Amino acid sequence: MARPVRFLLSFFVLTILALPCWSQDAPDPLRIGFLPVPPFAQRDDQGEETGFLVAFAQDLATELGTSITLVPMTSSHDFVQGQADGRTDLIAGVARLPALQNSNLFSTPISSETLRPMVRTDMVQGHSTATLSGVRVGIVPPAVGSEQEAFLARNTTVNFTTAEAAIMALLLERIDAVLIPEPVAFSIAKSARVDGRVRFLNPPLREFNRFVALHESRAELMPDIETALQKMKADRRLDVLLKKYFLDIPLPAPEVLRVGVRHSPPYQFVGPSGEFSGFGVEVLRQLARQTGLELTFQQISEDEWQRGPQSDTYDLLPADRITPERQAQMDYSHPVLAVDQSVYTRPDDAEQFRRPQDLSGRRVAVRADNAAALAAGAAEGWQLVTVPRASDLMAALWAGQVDAIVDQPAILALAASSHSDLDTLSETQPALLRYDRAPALRFGLGEVRDKLDLALSQYLVSTDYTDLRRKYFEPPVFWTSQRLSLLGYALGGGLLTLLGVLGMHQLRTRRRAAGDDARRATEIAEVRDELEVVLNAATSGIIAFDRTGQIIRINHPARHMLGDTSAETPFVWPKAISFLDTGTLTPLDASADPLQRARSGHVLSGETHLLRRSANRDDHRYVRVRSAVPKNEQHGVALVLVLDDVTSEERNRQVNDRRNRLDALGELTGGIAHDINNLLASLLYAVDLAGAATTADQRARFLGTATTTITRGRRLTTRLLAFAKRQPGFAMAKPVQETLAEFHELIRPMLESRIEIEVLEADPDLLVYCDPAQLETALMNLVLNSRDAIMSSGDGSCITLRARSVPAPQGRPDTKPDGHDRELDTSDSAAEYRYVELSVTDDGPGMNDATLTRCTDPFFTTKDGNSGTGLGLSMVYGFARHSNGDLRVYSQQGSGTTVQLTLPRSFDLSLSKADLIAAPLEKGTGEIILLAEDEPDLRLMTRDMLVTLGYCVLPVGSAQQALELMQDGSQFDLLLTDVVMPGAMGGFELANRIRQVHPTIPVIYTSGFTGYTPNEMGPVTAPLLQKPVHPRDLAAALAAALQR
Repeated sequence: MARPVRFLLSFFVLTILALPCWSQDAPDPLRIGFLPVPPFAQRDDQGEETGFLVAFAQDLATELGTSITLVPMTSSHDFVQGQADGRTDLIAGVARLPALQNSNLFSTPISSETLRPMVRTDMVQGHSTATLSGVRVGIVPPAVGSEQEAFLARNTTVNFTTAEAAIMALLLERIDAVLIPEPVAFSIAKSARVDGRVRFLNPPLREFNRFVALHESRAELMPDIETALQKMKADRRLDVLLKKYFLDIPLPAPEVLRVGVRHSPPYQFVGPSGEFSGFGVEVLRQLARQTGLELTFQQISEDEWQRGPQSDTYDLLPADRITPERQAQMDYSHPVLAVDQSVYTRPDDAEQFRRPQDLSGRRVAVRADNAAALAAGAAEGWQLVTVPRASDLMAALWAGQVDAIVDQPAILALAASSHSDLDTLSETQPALLRYDRAPALRFGLGEVRDKLDLALSQYLVSTDYTDLRRKYFEPPVFWTSQRLSLLGYALGGGLLTLLGVLGMHQLRTRRRAAGDDARRATEIAEVRDELEVVLNAATSGIIAFDRTGQIIRINHPARHMLGDTSAETPFVWPKAISFLDTGTLTPLDASADPLQRARSGHVLSGETHLLRRSANRDDHRYVRVRSAVPKNEQHGVALVLVLDDVTSEERNRQVNDRRNRLDALGELTGGIAHDINNLLASLLYAVDLAGAATTADQRARFLGTATTTITRGRRLTTRLLAFAKRQPGFAMAKPVQETLAEFHELIRPMLESRIEIEVLEADPDLLVYCDPAQLETALMNLVLNSRDAIMSSGDGSCITLRARSVPAPQGRPDTKPDGHDRELDTSDSAAEYRYVELSVTDDGPGMNDATLTRCTDPFFTTKDGNSGTGLGLSMVYGFARHSNGDLRVYSQQGSGTTVQLTLPRSFDLSLSKADLIAAPLEKGTGEIILLAEDEPDLRLMTRDMLVTLGYCVLPVGSAQQALELMQDGSQFDLLLTDVVMPGAMGGFELANRIRQVHPTIPVIYTSGFTGYTPNEMGPVTAPLLQKPVHPRDLAAALAAALQR
């Protein structure tokens, strides 16, 4: 009995003694100064505070069992002084500054750092910090201390308010060097992807360490901070932070780049003898040969691949998957491959698993090295079954061991080269995953990345790249051209032998005629079967139609293009399969549909169209369509249609086209900046003069000038946006004189002062029918070609644009049909001239016969490799033919060049602008307008304008405020909303949310960009007004919407 009592007494005493320890509170939160200076402190896209100082302080606070509180600071001096006088407790990574010595404790060093001037790469050779003298050096006061006074004394100092402005001036060659903290300089250059154009000069001007500075009022925490630092160094968390925020500046590119390879077919193979191959490896080798890069390949472990390229391990990864997490670890060039991952099920389970969400909790097989599919399965809650090879996936599915399999279609096609059951699997659409693969580089290799990006634009459309894709992602082709030739010879020889045998038999005896006929029929059937095998082995889809339009012959590739149809011939063209308009993704009408045109007698010679393979809206493929009509309808064949899947080629062409447009846009932007500045100056002067005017007439005149200037600026930005973002072509009638006048304003800033451009006056009633944006692009190509010819040769100084009406495309530039210059008095005479001829003539060097013959060929160019792609004239020619027009080029060496662009003429004259301007303003009768506009000044002015138009206005500054107003019961008759607003919700989503409550409420959108398609608007398709909106246009749009 005594022992239990003693035990209870001891437990009670120990409990009493431990109570003070248990009652101790965690340390008070650490106050951390926050001054946005990337990469030390910044706000991300969601407005969250991040950066090295914030992240490091948060990790330290976690180790100490407390949290941090951010204290906003206004300047660098305020930041340091706040730590000195105790307004903040800790700076997680700062030099031992004199201002902090008396009031702060310093930890052991966490990193070492240098201070070196940043220069452009062309200044690295032959310069060092010791020899750099007499140049312009940009600084951001007071970032540079007394240690660099000697360096600055022998150079010219240029002060900047921000580091970003200093680096921009360096790239524009307004200064020669920048002296700011290295992490700040490198972070800015890396974020702008210009780190390949700058370098740091050696030797360093200063070397110093960074410490954790702790205010003396929290001195009791220093031992725990030292313990936390040792722990973070041991588990490499500190190294990760230093590299992530570039406090550890990456090394520049070595002479020989190390490429890390791990076995991951088909992108990377490591052979038994250590040889390296695979799609990604071979792409990198070919790019290295084009760019002059030296590579060495080495095998890496799974852990080294996870960590990514590092200075102490390897420099590049071939064809790595691009994800946001990996982009934080490494740099990427432009993509080399777009990858799909699809879900496959047994045919009987196709309806059960129509969406990836249907696989939740089901058994799904993936390859063990398919990281993307494994991650998707973990997120969706699949029962993952891993197998080593792609062939094991199909075996597991057919054996009933799993419900579905996930992999890339190309990899499964390769694995199924010995399995005939792949075509019988059901592929769920759309694809489960879509992502890009690209060469991955460690940070610091910006120069290498830029070389790869420059080479990729041409490499992706080369035969070398196409051959690699076919080698690694398409099943081996059995029926090669050699085998087909041998088969043809064999069939020909067999037929000749057959005819000889039959002839001999017929001569010997007629009594065996019946037997001979039977044998002949059998042999012909065998030949037909062999030809059927050849037909199915072709890569093109081949479809034969009878006179009624039914499909009577179809090979396997064609069945795949028609949604893997298994219908028995004859059958009609599936209703779910249709050719789509590439802009609206709606079925083409009969006049444009290639199938309908072919049935009506048109011969298609290789047109590219977008084909929807099934009822699924996202199941689209680009196909090249050809047709042929047999001379006689043997076996009932009235039409043959040939389809080739050119999706990859079309996407590569679109990527190259967008890149060319961006290059032209950059040149256009530089030239148009002068015009924009002139408009802003005119607007500023007009407003100032209106404010100082003493009479109403003067004020009205100056305000009228301001309105005219705004309208000119709106037209300028409209054309610039139309050129920058290609929209689906919409043909319309437009006056030629107006088109040429607008084009002259656009092109004049892009031409050198020595070149004169003359636009001859056209007939005011002459209208052209085409897509105006594409016409403007075509004219720009022609004028810039003339400019380049004049500037490169030094011959000539004038470019002339003229327009005239013609009956048909003319044979020579000086050929003038009778009466083409006279005024057209009657509709009959006007009808004779059904085309508009726009010509661009220069007095430059002209072209020889060889160049003239090939000038419209794609990729043919007489410029050097850095000046053109050779697509300009071919694109103009394609636009002319697509618009039912023509393009003709006339040139003679030494006599200049004339290019004639002939397009259809329009006679559809609409209401003149003068009549539209004279129309009275349409006013409201007290209707309530809910106005959603995030710009305060514009919201105020728009509200006042609406009030003057007779409306009541409920103005709000965001979509969320508009929803709250509606939820509070406020009534309104129309929603007028901006498209782009702060927060997660924009104008399109706001309209959708309001329509869910008020289904009939009218909606009008406003935006500075009007290139949105109905698909981008979403469920609520409504009128879209371009800012700035003229009061007359706004009044008309409101009245029309409310009347409906």
